[in-house]
Amino acid sequence: MMFQLSDLFSTIMSLNDIDLDDDKKRGGKLLWDVARDTMADKDTKESLPTDLNVVLVVGSRSGGKTSMILKYLERTNETPKSTAALEYNYAKKPKGIDTMGKDVGHVWELGDGTFLIKLIDVVITPETIDNASIVLVLDLSQPKELYHTFQTVVEYLMKRIKTCISDAVKKNAAVKDKLKKAFERRLGDFDRNQMDPMRIPFLIIGSKYDIFQTFPPEEKKIISKTLRYLAWYYGATLIYYSEKQEAVVHLKSMFNHFLFDTELSNKPPQLDYNKPIYVKCGTDTSDQIGPPPIPEYELGDIREKSPTAVWRAAFCKHFPQEVEQRDPTLLKDYGNDPQYADQAVDAMKEQKMAVRYD
Repeated sequence: MMFQLSDLFSTIMSLNDIDLDDDKKRGGKLLWDVARDTMADKDTKESLPTDLNVVLVVGSRSGGKTSMILKYLERTNETPKSTAALEYNYAKKPKGIDTMGKDVGHVWELGDGTFLIKLIDVVITPETIDNASIVLVLDLSQPKELYHTFQTVVEYLMKRIKTCISDAVKKNAAVKDKLKKAFERRLGDFDRNQMDPMRIPFLIIGSKYDIFQTFPPEEKKIISKTLRYLAWYYGATLIYYSEKQEAVVHLKSMFNHFLFDTELSNKPPQLDYNKPIYVKCGTDTSDQIGPPPIPEYELGDIREKSPTAVWRAAFCKHFPQEVEQRDPTLLKDYGNDPQYADQAVDAMKEQKMAVRYD
């Protein structure tokens, strides 16, 4: 470990509490040694990794996830590109935000809709689970894909989170208590018999609200009621968002909350489906949401037993889900995409392929 001479002198001058004539206080070390050890200890502490917060953005293919992240990062001069599998950004704490500790946050984005969902395991791990949050982006303009996307992502996340918590507790029992306190702080009192909240912070964003606004009133009502129910059941905050309209305030405050532990405002919920929805987790109720969006006389035709299954059946009756079938062999080869070119990596790839086919 190398130090500048001027730094050593500065450290020596700061050691005012050391008696130069008292070897016992210095442990038999020369003052130069004491200064060097002090600097080494300081350098070690400053270089130790901190528990930075992690946000994973997942959801609808072409739902505007990349644009949303760039807008939050104030990189609006960049043209959004198609996300290749799993992409990483980092955010620095904005000026004017007064929080303790975290100055940098990790932002991960999973591309390609639900097709590469197993890559969630790269981000949500036993090591990150107590600092992780989920942002699920659902394209409001594509209701015939919306519920399938939601269900696929959430079911995978619930299993993954449970596994990560179980593994994390084996190494550090304090993780469970930390997650429990944060969980209770978010939701307060809730009915455990009716809800199954996600154990980490969860935000649902209904994107492309500008297109959604043009839908017939009844369709907007069905979609909004269903999303409110799902957000309530899984303990999520729900907001509607459009790049073309002023819903950016909610977006910024939510990302700052997840990344830098800022407090969310106590702004009243906005529940009118003719306006951009905003419902903070823990503020909605099943009574306020009401019954599933289906006539009572048709409920007898639904053979599902659990409430969530009834809501799914009711939603899909109005919007039959169209699941995209994709051939993995037809996927774009990002390894040959010019925008990801890297001379050193490409050279190693060619070398490896040459050895393989020799």
